[in-house]
Amino acid sequence: MTVDRTKWLHHVEEVVRSRHYSWLPSGLGGESVDVAMTFLVTDIMHICKLTGTPFEEVLTEAKKRFEAEEMRRQVEAIDPN
Repeated sequence: MTVDRTKWLHHVEEVVRSRHYSWLPSGLGGESVDVAMTFLVTDIMHICKLTGTPFEEVLTEAKKRFEAEEMRRQVEAIDPN
């Protein structure tokens, strides 16, 4: 699959600022979720390179946030109050 990235960084910035993250995978032409997520992570890696942001640090922080959100979700499922 070829993705037109002509104005891609601008579009990604708009999406991130708007908090409409679900647009990102749905904007990949109906690809399966695993393919869309691969392209999404690839784009994140490109953005990190362009902005001088260490991808491994982003990944580490994302994992921490994910784990905290999942833990919170599990606790809320046990005790919704």
